[in-house]
Amino acid sequence: MAGVQFKSKRPKKVFIYGGVLIDTMHPEYVHIGDGVALTSGVKILTHYLDPSKPGRQFRLGEVHIGDNVFIGMNVIVCNSVTIGEGSIIGAGSVVTKDIPANQVWAGNPARYIKDRVVE
Repeated sequence: MAGVQFKSKRPKKVFIYGGVLIDTMHPEYVHIGDGVALTSGVKILTHYLDPSKPGRQFRLGEVHIGDNVFIGMNVIVCNSVTIGEGSIIGAGSVVTKDIPANQVWAGNPARYIKDRVVE
């Protein structure tokens, strides 16, 4: 994962399952916390098409994934977003905006489902 930024120099554990793709245009814009699980098929994008400009011009943005986040199978994380600590993203979701800490989100586009009770 060259270029990917981890929150600390030595993360406790980060689980990256098969088929995970981190944008190769600017992988250094992806910041991953400790205890994160990126399950099979997750895609994380750091650039996206700018519809306000002619042709194919892209905007760039950073993706921040907090500690102990679980991202389900085949989730797409796009735009510049922050996924708060302890959140869960349901399988097949498309994340297009910031997600607060300790919440469950799912769908296309991802939307709030419920708060996560962490004991």
